[in-house]
Amino acid sequence: MKKYYTLALLITALGQQAFTQVGGNQVYRNNNSGSAPVASNNIYSTDSTLVVRASVLLNKQADHYYMTIGVKEEGETVAGCSRKLNNRIASLMAGLKAIGVKEEESYVDFISQTRIYGHKIEGNTVTEFLEGFEIRKNLIVKLRSLELIGQAIALSAEQGVYDIVKVEYRNDDTEKIYDQLFDEAIGVIEKKKQQFARHSSVRVSDTYRVIKDDFRIYNPQGQYRQYDEAYETSAVDLDYSRNHIKKEVRKDRTFYYEGAQNYVGVDIVLDDISPVVGIQYILELSMIYELEK
Repeated sequence: MKKYYTLALLITALGQQAFTQVGGNQVYRNNNSGSAPVASNNIYSTDSTLVVRASVLLNKQADHYYMTIGVKEEGETVAGCSRKLNNRIASLMAGLKAIGVKEEESYVDFISQTRIYGHKIEGNTVTEFLEGFEIRKNLIVKLRSLELIGQAIALSAEQGVYDIVKVEYRNDDTEKIYDQLFDEAIGVIEKKKQQFARHSSVRVSDTYRVIKDDFRIYNPQGQYRQYDEAYETSAVDLDYSRNHIKKEVRKDRTFYYEGAQNYVGVDIVLDDISPVVGIQYILELSMIYELEK
């Protein structure tokens, strides 16, 4: 009896763990429009036709990455400013070459050349004057792995460069990815058609055609969401002297990745890279079949 009681407690505890809800700090996100369910339309029929829809999603790790690094320099003259900027970029490029980035896999994009103005105050007069110049350039490099991105960021910091403008994800053969998703979608449609046939007295004919093909690519840079502040605060009585100044503690903003399957209805998720963030491809395919009369 004692062993049975212990086992019962263990099963109860495991059962409670299995049904525990985990929301995470994303519950602090401001959902102004409310929570909408993920839905998809699968089968639609009339007295003469049957329309079957399938949606397939593939998570694919990038084959390479384009990283844009923002570099700027200030100087009293354009020539001096340009010289210092070019030297900094050359030093950064030498470091990138050492980790395997080829010269033809990099490009320097000129962004802007602007004047910098200062001012001086004499009595009640504020006078502006030309203080120098600022030149901005973007260094765009092609990187073959996520590890190289981290190394490139570290090399940039060594040169006093901290502006990582963006990282773009790319795959080499999107046509091959499309073919893979098309075959998967056809399999899903065939299964749904058979389900319809099993639960309908109307026979599906051999006449059919594709009526819609929607191929979409979701790049990671557009898949990040934000919640501003995850914290609880105490109440403050504002009925006090206005001579006091309230200094607030800095509160972090958090960004997180949310996959397209969380808001786009799909039948199958082909995922062999999770939890790695990659490119998401979705193919929605619709076919129409004639029904026998």
